[in-house]
Amino acid sequence: MRRSPKSLWLFSALLLGACAPTEAPVDAESSTVDTVTQGVLYAPPAPASGNILDSTTYMGQVPVPGAVQTTFTMNPQYFSFGINVSAGAQAKLEVTHLGSSMYLDTGLFVYGPKNTSGSYGTTVLAQDDESGYGQLSKLASVTFAQGGEYLVVVSTGTGVGKQFRLQLDCLNGTCNAVDPAVYATCDTARVGPYVEDCMSHWNAEGVPTDEAFSRCFGADDSHTIYENNCYAANPFKPAWCAGGEAQWTQWMWSKCLNHYTVGYGLYSLSLSAQPLSAGLQAELASINTACGQNEMCKGAAHGYSFPWNHALPPSLDKAVEAVAAISQSYALYGSQFDAMSYADFTRFHLRPQFNSLAPDLLNEYSNGTESVQVGGYRFGYMTWPDACTIWELDVIFFPESHRVLVFEEQYGQDC
Repeated sequence: MRRSPKSLWLFSALLLGACAPTEAPVDAESSTVDTVTQGVLYAPPAPASGNILDSTTYMGQVPVPGAVQTTFTMNPQYFSFGINVSAGAQAKLEVTHLGSSMYLDTGLFVYGPKNTSGSYGTTVLAQDDESGYGQLSKLASVTFAQGGEYLVVVSTGTGVGKQFRLQLDCLNGTCNAVDPAVYATCDTARVGPYVEDCMSHWNAEGVPTDEAFSRCFGADDSHTIYENNCYAANPFKPAWCAGGEAQWTQWMWSKCLNHYTVGYGLYSLSLSAQPLSAGLQAELASINTACGQNEMCKGAAHGYSFPWNHALPPSLDKAVEAVAAISQSYALYGSQFDAMSYADFTRFHLRPQFNSLAPDLLNEYSNGTESVQVGGYRFGYMTWPDACTIWELDVIFFPESHRVLVFEEQYGQDC
C-alpha cells in the first residue's frame, strides 16, 4: 500500500517521539501554571476614574536606567512603576529571564504622560506580551516624545507566587528627567570625603593649596566620584545619578567646584563703588573741619558692593585683600591687624573724634542682623622726635548684605 506524504510525516514524528529521551523539569515549581495558553495579554482593566493607575498596585519610582524585582501575590495582578523621562528619550523595557521565575507569563504596558490632574489616562503608549525570553515581555525601544512621568505596568494572569525582574535601559544617552533641585547645591556628603582626603594628602606633601586644588578637582576626579557613587549595584545611589554623568559634570560638579573654591579661599572679590549717603558724607565733612581746627586728624570713607552667588559665605580676609588691591593708603606700608567685631573696632580703633560716626557707619549698609566684622592695616611713622603720624585702613565687612565700607583714619599721637 502506498503511503501519502502526510502519513509518512506522521509516522516519522511518532517514531522520533518514541525514541527521544525523557526531559527533566527545569525547576521544581508546580506545573499547574506552566500550561498557560500563549498569546494571552493580561491588560489592566480601564477604571471608571479614567486613570489606569487605579487598576494597578503602584510600587513607586524606578530610575532609567534601573531595575526592580518583586513577586506576584494573586491572579490576575497588575504592578505599576513610575518613571520620569526627558522629552525624546528612548528606552528598552524588559521583564528579564535573569531574576524572573521560570514559566512565568507576563504582559508589559506603558501609559502616560501624567497630566496636571495626576492621571495617566487609559491610552496605551506601548505594550508587549511575549517578545522577551519564553513568555516574558520586552519592549525593545519606546520613544517618549514628551518629557514627564509615565506608568509602566507588568501584569500576569497566572503568575501567583512567581517573581519577576523589570529592567529599564536608556538607548539614547540621558533619559531621566531629574528634578533641577537635585543639582541646586553641591552634594558635599558624597563629594567631601574624596576631595578633602585628596587636599589633605597634597598639603601634607607640602604642595600649596592652589596647586593641590588643581590636582584634586580635575575631570578625572569628577569621573571617579561619579563612578564611586553611581555604580549599578549601589543600593544607595544619590538622586543625581539618574541624570547621568554628563549632567553630573555640568551641573553638580561645577557647583562643587565653586563651593570648594570658596571653602579653600581660592577666590577674589570684585568690588564695585557703592555711593555713600549724603547724610554720612556731611557728618564726616563736619568732623574733619573740627579736627583741622583743634588737632591733626582726618577721616575718609568709601563704599563698595560685590556680587555673590555661592552657598558658603564670603570672608573678611578676601574683602581686605580686595580693598588692598585698589587702595593707595599709607596704611598698607604697615601690618595687617587681626579681625575683630564692630563693637571692638569702635572701642579700640576708632579715634574719639570719630566716635559719633560709629552708629552711622554701621547702618550705612548693614541689614540690621548680620555679624559685621572689621579688619585692615595700620602704619605709624615718626614725624618729630616725640610725635608720630598714624594711618589706618579699616575694612568694615557686611557678609550678608555683600557690602564693604572702607574708613581711613589719619591722626597724630605721641610716639
